[in-house]
Amino acid sequence: MNILSLCLSKDLGGLELYAFRSALSYAEKHKLIFVTSPDSKLSEKLKPLSIDIRYLQPAMRALPLASAFKLAKIIDDNNIDIVHMHWGKDLALAALAKFLSKKKPKLVYTRQMMITRYKKDFYHRFLYSQLDLMLTITQQLETLCKKFIPGNNVHIQTLYYGVDKPEKILDKNQIDTLRQEKGFSPDDFIVSLFGRLEEGKGQHLLIKAVAKARENNKEIKALVVGHEMTVGYRDHLSQLAEEHNIADNIMFNGFVDKPQQLMQISDCLCLTTAEETFGLVLPEAMRCGIAVIGSNKGGVPEIIEHRVSGLLFESGDADNLCQQICYLFDNHEEKAKLAEQGKLKADRQFDSDDHFKKLDEILLNLNGQPT
Repeated sequence: MNILSLCLSKDLGGLELYAFRSALSYAEKHKLIFVTSPDSKLSEKLKPLSIDIRYLQPAMRALPLASAFKLAKIIDDNNIDIVHMHWGKDLALAALAKFLSKKKPKLVYTRQMMITRYKKDFYHRFLYSQLDLMLTITQQLETLCKKFIPGNNVHIQTLYYGVDKPEKILDKNQIDTLRQEKGFSPDDFIVSLFGRLEEGKGQHLLIKAVAKARENNKEIKALVVGHEMTVGYRDHLSQLAEEHNIADNIMFNGFVDKPQQLMQISDCLCLTTAEETFGLVLPEAMRCGIAVIGSNKGGVPEIIEHRVSGLLFESGDADNLCQQICYLFDNHEEKAKLAEQGKLKADRQFDSDDHFKKLDEILLNLNGQPT
């Protein structure tokens, strides 16, 4: 197949990294053109690779006609079969380019963000009329998209994210050494939280939970990993820890390229976002054999089955989060069992190689080719 991947976002978060990883998978089997913004971080990641990169920068997001003509020409000149777009703000560009092109490729959209309102006005009806397939990352999101998106012409189905298995499973000596490097002792009970430092990610809930645990004579340490989205927010979290007299219990670490290695020093990993569409760090930790705790909203309950493959807590409730952490603190055998069952589920359901194999099969079928 001839595939065009489209992502003009200038950020480099989970959405953009997925666009990058899917492009690497496509390039192994198909002819690939990647269309991005010239000043995007994705562009910098793609440049060292032998991938055909084209650049666009629409001036009018709602009706980017000039860029749509350019994209339509790329589609026709390269006989593109599939356009795979990732960023919602590119939908108008992709839809217009398909409408203007002679080739009329199949248009596929991997939706990774929540949808909260109806898209049934004339403008959106036109955009979605050009879409052939929407892939959602959870069944909950699939249900919402079927509710809010107009018409019956768009096929919508779930394709869960896939994550890589860890490059290396650390032994006890390596874990103890890494713990000491990060300011912990080998015997500390460590809860980790990986994510951007911002209020929506809920780091404050973990700090309050650790404080509550100390009130109950349970000494919990926390490792908070991620970069600041708002300058000064890390200082705010540090101040919160000081106010609760647990400053020595909270360790901060900036962004890391290989989070699965650092995850392995944890006794458990928490995802404290109020409502996460998916929660990629959960299967990443599960594949490392780490017990996980997540909020009971969004797509997280599709990853964690409570008391089977991890624990769920009431979203936004620091006291209930503390209860789940203390349950693992008090029950080492149960913690090991949940970690084992979580790993089995993640290896089976959220494997990266399996994900991209399924994606390839879906697109071949869409294009009318045998798999």
